[in-house]
Amino acid sequence: MKQLIKEFPAQLKEALTIAHTAQLTATSRKIDNVLICGMGGSGIGANLIQTFLFDELSVPITVNKSYNIPAFVGPNTLVIACSYSGGTEETIAGIKEALPKGALIVGITSGGKLGDLLTANGMEFVPIPSRDASPRAGIGYAFVQLLKVMQHFGLSKDTHYADVEETIALLEAHQDEIEAAGKALAAKLKGKFPIMYADSRLEPIVLRNQQQVAENSKQLSHQNVFPEMNHNELVGWVYPESLLPQTVTILLHTSFDHPRSIIRMDICKDIFVKKGSELVELHAAGTSFIAQCVYLIHLLDWMSLYLAEENNVDPFPVEVINYLKEELSKH
Repeated sequence: MKQLIKEFPAQLKEALTIAHTAQLTATSRKIDNVLICGMGGSGIGANLIQTFLFDELSVPITVNKSYNIPAFVGPNTLVIACSYSGGTEETIAGIKEALPKGALIVGITSGGKLGDLLTANGMEFVPIPSRDASPRAGIGYAFVQLLKVMQHFGLSKDTHYADVEETIALLEAHQDEIEAAGKALAAKLKGKFPIMYADSRLEPIVLRNQQQVAENSKQLSHQNVFPEMNHNELVGWVYPESLLPQTVTILLHTSFDHPRSIIRMDICKDIFVKKGSELVELHAAGTSFIAQCVYLIHLLDWMSLYLAEENNVDPFPVEVINYLKEELSKH
């Protein structure tokens, strides 16, 4: 896992090469809405696209993380099947439902059953490499190809490849210090319960971190966003009294945070500290929104790796998920 995280900038480079060379057929069909089917790391890639393109898309994007698909899916829906392995049963089930609805379907996958299903029904997919047994480490392949697909069908203003290039240069230039920051944060989290908050535009980043802490560090954590948490969760900072001093509250910041969310976070910092929580603030580097988001993702991936070391566990295997899949295969 350490090598996979270290190679993330190289993964982004390869993802760009794939995006530049991938061939997709044009369509004259009017697209009214988009449904992206994906679970885990592929699903987070879809959530990232939602937030990356939030202020430029003229049609709604729905991220589907279930077996069934919404009733609105029809001939004017672009359905994107995103599965690193090509074997995600929920994604495959969703595509099987979308086929008779006449939706425009395209995939992003390394092949597998999903690739076979798409090919058999005359649907195209962007092929991504399958080089390891850890799909969560392939998030770069997912979101870069999703940028490609959205631009190809005229749904985004440009490819945003320049933002990805900026991200690569940023991560390469600061890899050592990003790793060191992740390691230092992990040391603070040993034996603690991490709580992460950010502006609502960063919801995919805090959710991604929760997933990485679970899979890599084998540990539970919590996440929420501003301003929504101010309308409910903030009231819960009372009980259990014994837990609150065992928490570390991590606030993520970018230069794109909403001004009112910044004020809300500043006010709430005192509340968290008074309840006994240790406070940590992380500030993104980079110029573009994509670069700042991916910078934070990379830093937090390093944190989850070193928190695994603090917990004395191997970050790579996900034995309980493998057990679940084995049991599901019996039914």
